[in-house]
Amino acid sequence: ESNDRLYYYDDLLRCFRNEINGTTMFITADIAALGNDKTIIGLWSGLSLVNVFVMEQKYPNEVAEFIRTLAKERGVKLGNIVVDADGLGIGVVGILKCQSFNNGGRAVDSETYMNLKAECYFKLGESINSNKITITADRYKTEIIKHLEVVRVANMDRERKKQVTGKEEIKKKHGFSPDFADMMMMRMYFELYPNYGKYAVR
Repeated sequence: ESNDRLYYYDDLLRCFRNEINGTTMFITADIAALGNDKTIIGLWSGLSLVNVFVMEQKYPNEVAEFIRTLAKERGVKLGNIVVDADGLGIGVVGILKCQSFNNGGRAVDSETYMNLKAECYFKLGESINSNKITITADRYKTEIIKHLEVVRVANMDRERKKQVTGKEEIKKKHGFSPDFADMMMMRMYFELYPNYGKYAVR
């Protein structure tokens, strides 16, 4: 339990239980970039991850169509869909006209956090440690735990804004991209902006 952890390991394991925390439906999607990254799509009921879909070597229009169909089937409002807009994801956002997530974007608490991604990861850590997040979709349990484990607090010895390990650094050190973790992190977007999904699309 090193001091650079965002969440305690026991609390992370406790997320995997058959308990639904909330009824409002959300979709979060981390879109594949070039190389071996995968598109990871999460379906949420409140703060409960109820299903995970993995897509490989798909064009933006194919991913957008999958998300549109899923949203229609599960009653997910357009304002409750957020897609990673870095790289190829911008094409999916353009087709769906959904919420866009910019990892390097301005944090809500910009005096404390380096960027939106860091703020969402710290918020995810708080939610996991306070037992608010549940995961009933356990098909990718090993991958989810593995990916969440490698995202740590970065530059702890420096007096600067809070930030987390960069994706490229994780790829270099561990040999994979934490796509499952990023998909979960983006759910916190709606905790930081609770009214956007109810009233309007940004």
